[in-house]
Amino acid sequence: MSKTVIACRNLHKSYFQGKHEVPVLHGVNLALYEGELIAIIGASGSGKSTLLHLLGGLDKPTQGEVLLQDQDLAKVSEQQRGRLRNQFLGFVYQFHHLLPEFTAQENVAMPLMIRRVDKRAAMEQAAQMLGNVGLEHRLTHTPSELSGGERQRAAVARALVTLPACVLADEPTGNLDRHTAESVFDLMLRLNRKVNAGMIMVTHDTHLASRADRVLRLVDGVLTGQA
Repeated sequence: MSKTVIACRNLHKSYFQGKHEVPVLHGVNLALYEGELIAIIGASGSGKSTLLHLLGGLDKPTQGEVLLQDQDLAKVSEQQRGRLRNQFLGFVYQFHHLLPEFTAQENVAMPLMIRRVDKRAAMEQAAQMLGNVGLEHRLTHTPSELSGGERQRAAVARALVTLPACVLADEPTGNLDRHTAESVFDLMLRLNRKVNAGMIMVTHDTHLASRADRVLRLVDGVLTGQA
């Protein structure tokens, strides 16, 4: 049986607007296994991005637990959470979030250098990963010199350069046209399988979601389907 990469149990999240509590997630349970792709679909405001932020240790649940490689993210320090994110997680967002003053190669090397990998080795690994996404001819280009699809490819390379156990993708093709979205998704799928990572993808695109191993629906903070 495949190993569980990330899981959450009885996950609740509420925010406060003044004195009023606004519940967002209600008792979400989920387990992701090595090499598995889960797509989560749902209307805007259903809590999809909130769930990804909790799974990624970027926010804390009101109740329940998130286990990354069997470690409860709520029971470690902020510094330890940062290390766990860098070691085991890769993130891809709707907007690429590349740093504008750095080249594509430097952007992709950044997670490795945060790990204190030697700069030369980090840059070599970044170049190799950019080659994997078809950007070997764009190493020295800044984000402003790349097309929308190329920027997103670079963001995928950055997410996977550390060979993470899990990739969290929040509308990764949401800003792309259909043809480019298909191309980027195919690339994500191929590279994700190559490193045997688990991936959770939040998307409005039901066509792309249908290609996942499991499709779950988040409705008013309740996750439905086989979680």
